[in-house]
Amino acid sequence: MSRRAVLTALLALPLLHACGKKEPMLGQEEPIMKPKRLQKRIEAIAARAQPAVLGVAVEDLTTRQMWVFNGDRAFPLGAAARVPVLAATMAETAGGRLSPETTIPVRDVDLSPPPSAVADAWPERQVWSVVDLEVLAEHGDATALDLLTKKIGGPGAVGGWLDVKRIEGVRVDRYQRQVRTEAVGLASFRADWKGEAAWNKAIASVPPAQRALAARELQTDHRDTATPVGMLRLLEAFMQRELGVSPDADRLLGHDPGHLALALPRGARLAQAAGSARADQGFTPSSHALAVVELKGGRRVAFVVFLSGSTADAATRERTITDVGKTVLEEF
Repeated sequence: MSRRAVLTALLALPLLHACGKKEPMLGQEEPIMKPKRLQKRIEAIAARAQPAVLGVAVEDLTTRQMWVFNGDRAFPLGAAARVPVLAATMAETAGGRLSPETTIPVRDVDLSPPPSAVADAWPERQVWSVVDLEVLAEHGDATALDLLTKKIGGPGAVGGWLDVKRIEGVRVDRYQRQVRTEAVGLASFRADWKGEAAWNKAIASVPPAQRALAARELQTDHRDTATPVGMLRLLEAFMQRELGVSPDADRLLGHDPGHLALALPRGARLAQAAGSARADQGFTPSSHALAVVELKGGRRVAFVVFLSGSTADAATRERTITDVGKTVLEEF
């Protein structure tokens, strides 16, 4: 798929009726969205964000109309890795293969970088239930996410599950304790690095040039990446009950603040997984916002926004994602 945004007809759906007005069929010449104007406006946002690269994929979950920008480009997953891992874990529990009450022991080699309440509580607390870990992982706990990943068979098992479900373009290759340490030029995580202060000290021990190189190498590493289209397909499959899981977007995505939440029109609500990788020396490898928005009246829109290789500050990165959300909702 080219950089140019496209309007994709995914399925032929029957004509819908609402409030006495006909909704356009999927693939009609005059869809609800305004693709040409949306294209120009998103291009302008992408230009302002440079040298960062912007990726967007959006779908109306009712009509199945989809619009994308850089849709087939692979972006670093970063903390968004929680979404495919949690989806796979939910499928295991829904299928009766994993009880939510199952307890999982925590060893020193299981700890992952901050933020992590599980790591902070270790060694005083060394056992957690699956359901507790799910809640913590939804809030960005890297150790909780790694423990769930390990319990369902490791990164390879998550990747295999995605393959079986025909979710292309989403890769989970490593644990977070590997991804996040390699991103700053460190070896695999050690227990004495737990906690923000110790972790910052460990990072500071790596020469700045080595950290900068590691962060930039992440931009071309195809491990632990997702295309906007691939991640959107995962959200679509989840919401359409194709994964054998109740389509509870709140449970899958959580309610991270800011980002697309700042783009909502009155009466709308959303579930959102959003955030950024650690910024270092003015460079942020990845930012993301994955969401399902329910508009007033019940219409639902799935969002995937990735921003990689940004030199902007946190407020500017967040504003870029918010601007994408506002623009899409105005034109979609």
